Amino acid sequence: MSNRPITLPSFTIRQIPVYGFPSMQAFTDFLLPDGLRVHTGRLIALNAEKILTAEHNALLHQILTSGGINYPDGISIVRSIRKKYPDSQVTRIAGADLWQSLMQRAGALSVPVYLVGSQPDVLVQTTHKLKQQWQVPVVGQQDGYFTEAEVESLIQRIKASQAKVVTVAMGSPRQELFIQRCYEKYPDALYMGVGGTYDVFIGKVKRAPLLWQKLGLEWLYRLIKQPSRLKRQLKLLKYQGYHWRGEL
Repeated sequence: MSNRPITLPSFTIRQIPVYGFPSMQAFTDFLLPDGLRVHTGRLIALNAEKILTAEHNALLHQILTSGGINYPDGISIVRSIRKKYPDSQVTRIAGADLWQSLMQRAGALSVPVYLVGSQPDVLVQTTHKLKQQWQVPVVGQQDGYFTEAEVESLIQRIKASQAKVVTVAMGSPRQELFIQRCYEKYPDALYMGVGGTYDVFIGKVKRAPLLWQKLGLEWLYRLIKQPSRLKRQLKLLKYQGYHWRGEL
């Protein structure tokens, strides 16, 4: 295991630290260089919505500023970094893609993984596919339907499993809050909040076509598929205002 100081370029957006990476490969190599060394800590996908939520959620703000590895999951964050730091070499790291990259590497290096979150059937299918596709050593799992009274027991099971990568699919900010509690009790693992990634992995939910992703329009594709997201998207106009006015 390793808790090496982060040496890759770091930036701040709205006073929130974020680390920039030139490629998915570079990030994966940094986090899981081999089977014996794992960069322990909390991976946090940063997007405009999360920054806005942190403005009125003191606990989330504390988590985002307390030493986790915030990475630019949203294209808005990438564009803001490039505007504020013109010489930066930063690419978007989509959380779903990063998770698959880490799972593939974990399988190749026999790094033990613990899966938390999502619906029971989705979790079972995800575990099966990970083992079949990449021989990922999944040492434990728990769906997202656990109560507050069961949290401490779950944390103890994760600790007892000696998992070195723990991924949590419960949506934001619930997954970040759970990860924080788990990390405080068991800091010897790399934690990652992954939202709806398990559903995408097993094909239950379809991502935007690759061209839409490359153009930074994945948010628009999701909006077209789920018009109910309109209210959430409109809230992001506040962040666009920050960007246009240079209040980054």
